[in-house]
Order: sequence, then C-alpha cells, then structure tokens
Amino acid sequence: MSQATELKSHALAHRLPERVFTRSRASLDPSLDVWEWADGPFIARLDFRRLDGNAKFFKEPLKEALIPYLKGHSSKHVTNLFQAFFHFLESAPAYPTTAIDEQDVANYAARLGEHEKWRVGTLNGLLQKWVELQLPGVTAECAAYLREHRKPGNTKGDAVRTRDPVKGPFSEDEYTALHSAANAAYGRGELPLWTLLLARLLLACGGRISQYVSLKLSDFNPQTSVLRLPQVKTGLDHARASFLEFDISSQTSQLIVAYRDELLASGNADDCAFFPAELVMPRGPRKQVRSEADIFFGHCTPQNLSQGFVQYMREIAPPTARLDYAPMPVVPQRFRYTFGTRLAEEGSSKMVIAERLGHADLQNVDCYVSASPKIVESYDKALSKFLAPLAQAFKGQVVEDEAHSTHKGAPGSRIHDFRVATEGLGSCAGKGAGCGFNKPVACYSCFRFEPWLDAPHEKVLHRLEADRQKWASDDRMAAVNDEPIRAVKEVIALCAQIWSQRGHEEGAA
Repeated sequence: MSQATELKSHALAHRLPERVFTRSRASLDPSLDVWEWADGPFIARLDFRRLDGNAKFFKEPLKEALIPYLKGHSSKHVTNLFQAFFHFLESAPAYPTTAIDEQDVANYAARLGEHEKWRVGTLNGLLQKWVELQLPGVTAECAAYLREHRKPGNTKGDAVRTRDPVKGPFSEDEYTALHSAANAAYGRGELPLWTLLLARLLLACGGRISQYVSLKLSDFNPQTSVLRLPQVKTGLDHARASFLEFDISSQTSQLIVAYRDELLASGNADDCAFFPAELVMPRGPRKQVRSEADIFFGHCTPQNLSQGFVQYMREIAPPTARLDYAPMPVVPQRFRYTFGTRLAEEGSSKMVIAERLGHADLQNVDCYVSASPKIVESYDKALSKFLAPLAQAFKGQVVEDEAHSTHKGAPGSRIHDFRVATEGLGSCAGKGAGCGFNKPVACYSCFRFEPWLDAPHEKVLHRLEADRQKWASDDRMAAVNDEPIRAVKEVIALCAQIWSQRGHEEGAA
C-alpha cells in the first residue's frame, strides 16, 4: 500500500476530535493549523503549517500523537516534543518519502554532536506514542530500534560544575559588581524599577523566571517583608497552587512598597501581576489568548519578561576578568545558579538546596556541591586582584564641605547618621528625591553621594563592622553590608590622600 493510500485509509478510520481540553483546561480545535493556548504563566503555540510539501502527510498523524500529551502534560513538554520532531525532519538531507524507519533515526543520531545526543531521547517518547496509537508515518521497527538502543539524557549542571563564565554562576566579585551597577543605573534613570527589583529578587530567591512571571503584588507582605514565591514545577493544577517563602532585605522591601504604590495608583488591583504585561511589554502582547477570568490575565510570559530584563541588563553589565574584561553575560538562569552555588558554599545540605530551589528531589543539586568550597575560595581569591579595580564600591566625589556640594545645603541634600555623630557626613547630589535606599549605608556606594572631607567617616565604618560582627555565625547576613564597608574604606582612604597631599604642599611652601 502506498503512503498516500495508507493515509487516506487512516483518515477514514480516524478523525480528529472536534474539541480537546488541555491539562490546564484550555479548549482548542485540533483541526486548526495553529494550536495556541494558555497554560498557567505560559502561552504555547504550535504551527503545523511548517509541515508542507513532501512532509505534509505527517500533519494529521503528528496531531493525533500529540493529543494524549496535550491532555496530560505541561505545554512545555508538548512544545518540546513538537520541536523535537521538526529538528529531526529539518536536519535530514531530505524529508522521508515513506514512513520513518530505524535507518532514518540511526542517521539522525549519527548527525548529532555529543552535546545534542539527548535529542534522540525526546524524539523517542513521541515516536513510541505514534506507533502505540497505530498511526501511519512511523514503522514498528523504528520504535523497537529506539527501545533497544541507549538514549543519553540531557547533561545537566555542567555550567554550574565548571563555573562557566558565560552560562554558570557569577563569582563573588561579579555578584557584587552587578549588584552595584544595577543600583547605580537605577539611580541615573537608566534602569526601570521593575528591572532593578527583578534583579534583586533573582539574587534573593533564586527562582525560575516563570515563578516571577506568576507573582502578584499580594504575594509580598510589607509588614513582615516576606515574599511568597509561586512554585511552578509541582505537577499541581497551576503555578500558583503552592508557594515558598523568602525573607526580603529592608532596602529591597522599601523599593517594593514604593513600586506597589505606583502600580496601585495607576489603577491596578492588589492581586494584579507583580510584573504586569503592560509595564514589561508597553506595546502589549501580539494576541490576547487569556480571558479576564484567567488568574494569569495581565501577566506577561516568561519569554517576554526574560527578554525585557536581558535587554536592560545588557546595557549596564560590568566587565569581568573571566572574559578578558568584556561585559558579563546576564541572563536569569545565572542568578539561579548563583543562588544554589552560594547555598552550597555556605555548607547547606542537598536537602536544603533542593528545598530552596524548589526541586522535588535531589538529583539536580549534585552540581552545586560537586566542587569543594576550598577550591571555589582559592578561585575567587586568585581573581579578586584583577576584579577589585572594576568593582570599586565608592562611585561619588569627595567635596570640601557642604558649601562646596552640588546643592550647598538645600533641603533634602544633607546626609546624617545620628547613631554615630550629630554633624553631617556628606551631601546628596539628587537631594534624596525618590530614594528608597537605607541612608547613609547605601549612600557610600551611590554615584550621587558627595562625602565631606572632614566628616567622621571612621565612625560609620566602626558601626558597620560592629554590625557585621554580630552576624559572624551567618556568612550571608554578615556579608550584607560588605559593599558599603568597602565604599566607606575607600572614602576614608581618599580623604587621607587629600590631607596628605595638602600636607606635602604646605611643607614645600
């Protein structure tokens, strides 16, 4: 029987259902050439028009093979199967003119590089279902061949394990430099507040971008500074069915409160998206797939949030010695890897790391603990001398006194810390307008800060170092003010240098 006759016979025996309900309870017509549906924070889109010409006869069987996955699996899994099939077809010199057989699959596996061998395993799941449903287009011998041959899985954790400078976790100095660069860019008006908050929450919680897409304003409690982060990969009904709580620093909490007030003032409700599509995507989505009854109505997609974030961060990314002083690549996944790596370096167990990262088991956390903390420590120390000049904490300008500052004592410009001294410490070139950072701690690493030459900066340093000592048993809490401490030391050194130069000048006179 010819392929055309077989498919015609199949069409008489099998008809696509008029309506299919996905696992997320979305309804779609499988006869359409484009399947598009909402699945929690995701929008899935499969375009079967790509099957044209000699490959057109695969369209109906492929749809039927995907329907069982559509009903019982996530949209991402269905999309991966769909893409796997097209990768198989499009990598071949020519489309199969008859049913796909074991030789076609063997040739495909041979064409793949070592880093792509996992693709055969993904394709295997789809082709096994294809043959199980007795659909035309794939031979039974092909399925048997795949069952008998080992299919390597996708290698996970290599970027973390090798500390890849492009895809892996940030080093400690890169982490500090990036944090400082984001704060400075926000202060200059180059970074929207939503981008700064996403960067801080990525560092604080280590979540997947899909978790932040699922966030709502009401998930943050301003009284307790606790953020309830939705757990996406749980297998439950939707991404907001379970949550993991994270304590948020006071500085970030203040920024969130200001951000929340802005969203509410613009007409949003308390249960609106934390990162609304209208804010992240000013032009709006290409097509509105969600109904207003959808709990994710108004949320942007993970892809849109990630793309918008990367676009802004690319402009302000500081250089790194690990890439010959090129700007460090900044993508959301690297923040997650950094969060897990820092947990491991602090001695957290695999169980704790898995729980904080939202993993259901321990198989994905080995990469975080595979490298000895001592090796990592030596690695960071070896790089620190190169990165230190790039991560300069103090970015302002020392001035003689208030009379020589930008605003010369105008209201809001004077910076105090009455815990250490009654006199002022410096001036703010922005007069403190719209600043939600902790004064004067954050001031020392702000480009608008103008420390006075004769101010008691040493007293500020002593207080910060005393606070750090209180948290000596908790490395992460102790390190919270490390950047301000370094900035204060730089200010003290600059002031001493100025006084020294003046002394030499007076002596020479």
